[in-house]
Amino acid sequence: MVVMDILEELAKEPKQPEDLASCDLLGFDTETTGLGKGSSIISASLVLRDRKTGEDKVFNFLLNPHAPIDPAASAVNGFTQEFVEKNGGDQKEGVEEMAKAILLAQEKGIPLVAYNAKFDIGMLESDLEKVGRGDLAEKLSRLSVLDPLVFDRELSHRPGKRKLENAMEWWGVTPRGDYHDARVDTQAAVDLMCAIAACHPELPLPAMDWQRKAYKRWAEGWNRWAEEKGARKVEEEWGL
Repeated sequence: MVVMDILEELAKEPKQPEDLASCDLLGFDTETTGLGKGSSIISASLVLRDRKTGEDKVFNFLLNPHAPIDPAASAVNGFTQEFVEKNGGDQKEGVEEMAKAILLAQEKGIPLVAYNAKFDIGMLESDLEKVGRGDLAEKLSRLSVLDPLVFDRELSHRPGKRKLENAMEWWGVTPRGDYHDARVDTQAAVDLMCAIAACHPELPLPAMDWQRKAYKRWAEGWNRWAEEKGARKVEEEWGL
């Protein structure tokens, strides 16, 4: 059963509770041709977490974006040009299905979970524009998102790196495989968000305003440090 069939069944169910501790979650992660502007999605995963049972429905995508893969990206995600051209599915169909699934889940009050969400959502929006579906890209600009990176920065008060694996270790969550695989990273982000929600039942849902304020506090602090050290500054608005 494809992802839209699952979510169409879900659409018949009552709206999800406005409670971060008990609402279902839809995780999302991508592997891409590169990190820069103009890059495209190669692989993606959507993970629908049933909070009552803890069970996941996992939907994986492998796309051929008909674009060169940066060797640095290939070294991280393991995808070669030859493999993607031979095995990748239709880009337009794939990104449309991802977007429609995300939007249908939103209608039922199921937030989207993504670690460093601005990157993955931005990649999907960009690819939708490339295939002539700017209408779907525009709808994605109004999502209810949960970004464990933003929560981790605000709540953990720890030194060190903020990669997904660092956050997982600090919150005591074990990954379900090797990182830089879309499915593994998606389930990891959902597991991490569940762990954060369990530790902080006071967190609101929807949490967009909370995250925007938390991101701004982090960005302002980072930029003060960057000013002193001559390091690169970041935008002070979250952008979601």
